[in-house]
Amino acid sequence: MDENNRSTAKRQIARLLGSSSLPICVLSEEDTLVFANEAIGALLGRSPESLLGLQCNSASPADGTADALLASFFAMPVHWSRRALKLVPETGPFPGQLDETVKEVRWLRCLIPLEQENGCVLCVFSPNPSALVDDFTDERSSASHRIMRENRKRFAYLDEMWYLQGESNATKRALEQVQLAVANSLPLTIYGPPGSARTRLAQSIQSQRRGLLGEDRKFAAGDSFVRIDCSLMDAELLKSMLEVIEETQVKSKVMPTVLLDNLESLPSECLSTLEGFLRGPAPATRMATCDETAISALRENDQRWSTILSQISVLRIDLPRLIDRLEDLDTIVNAWTMAQPKSKSKRYEICDTFMAALMAYSWPGDVEELGDALKHATIKCEGEKLTEKELPVNIRTCVSHIEQSHVDETVDLDAILEDVEKTMILRALERYPQNKTSAAKLLNISRARLLRRLQQWGIQSSSGPGEGDDDLPVFNEVT
Repeated sequence: MDENNRSTAKRQIARLLGSSSLPICVLSEEDTLVFANEAIGALLGRSPESLLGLQCNSASPADGTADALLASFFAMPVHWSRRALKLVPETGPFPGQLDETVKEVRWLRCLIPLEQENGCVLCVFSPNPSALVDDFTDERSSASHRIMRENRKRFAYLDEMWYLQGESNATKRALEQVQLAVANSLPLTIYGPPGSARTRLAQSIQSQRRGLLGEDRKFAAGDSFVRIDCSLMDAELLKSMLEVIEETQVKSKVMPTVLLDNLESLPSECLSTLEGFLRGPAPATRMATCDETAISALRENDQRWSTILSQISVLRIDLPRLIDRLEDLDTIVNAWTMAQPKSKSKRYEICDTFMAALMAYSWPGDVEELGDALKHATIKCEGEKLTEKELPVNIRTCVSHIEQSHVDETVDLDAILEDVEKTMILRALERYPQNKTSAAKLLNISRARLLRRLQQWGIQSSSGPGEGDDDLPVFNEVT
């Protein structure tokens, strides 16, 4: 907006914040206190005007500088992204009257980013029962996650879709399409590249549709869910599966949901069978997942694809590629950690090098590869900090990430090479678990070197007692 309107908006916001009973202040992008209301002045025993211009940092109160304790109190958390909402319990030492107040009330500071990138931060101080502190003081909570939880109670299930979080336009559009798909039992097609969690999304939507049966009987989704992996089908197998579905529907009068998964992989010999099923008198509820690029190429060569897609694409969801929405990556990582079972969850501090490696990777396996990488990192992490060393070797050693490294950064080349060697040897042993000679030949190294490495890393042989694993024959299929 123009400068006059912007000034008016700022004055209106200032009046709202100034009249609030909650202590509120605003820190600039340089961590300078630029606004404070009367409530925070009363809380600290200072006039709001005397707080303005305070440079807030983590200086120790023992430094002897003016207002050092106050500056340390207002300082931003060290490892915190200004793009995420954060709640911080105040633990002391406390300046002014707050030192006496905190003994009676547990205060919680809410940090709210006012801009998408680094910018001003709104700080709101609020009393919070101690029982709720652990639930709300989570570094992994993102702004979008909190907005969904507070403002979209009906669509709370969207929080569980960690792979579909963020503020990019493509992500927002996909979330709106998901809401529409859940609220209707119409045929649905989910378009997305392989690895985009499209199968998981289809199952989640079916589960939510089933949950609406008790609230609104107009939804016709049944309790039966049948997934057909089109990549495994041939004409006879597909025909027999569809016949069973039709018989079950007639006998039990239950309308199942049929998911045609990986539709782009369906052999052309199956098209006539599938087309006849979809044109039946009372077809089951239909869902499909496919890669739009692959489907478009198939449709150009065979018009039957157009007929099939018209029967299953009344509603559609477009899952964006992860590489096209890297601005969502920070939120997605936070959402993934929040989605883990509480019994296995652990609070991690995510280092900048960890996120830099994720941002530099091309993600050919999309969000499913990201989920595997995060699981690998949390399993490997022994402390509370997630660094790039916990990531799979192919991600932290990708060329684009290495090229981004500064020349003054130290790189442990020997550790990287050893990790690569260990990964390749373990893969070879997975292929030949009972034959180390064949595993060594696959790697083009000597058997002695392979045994030395296994001994060095403390990896035990998979052979049983008394078994000469290298005497076991290896049979190769003769074509």
